[in-house]
Amino acid sequence: MAHTDTEQPPALRTRSVVGLAVCLVTALAGIFVIPTLEGRAGFGPTFWGMAAMELLAMVGVAYFVLNLHEEPT
Repeated sequence: MAHTDTEQPPALRTRSVVGLAVCLVTALAGIFVIPTLEGRAGFGPTFWGMAAMELLAMVGVAYFVLNLHEEPT
């Protein structure tokens, strides 16, 4: 039996896909930068700086996931 449903899935927003990629790269870069910054600035400033960076990446991922698909008009 052939599938006759002609409804198209919602289109992805390019901006959201790029935003997700940027947030992912930011979060991963933060993990690999920790040893370098810890050697220069100490544990406290490095911890809070990375915590802020990871929080921003998490908020960015949530925002871009919620806006991933275009609303049908």
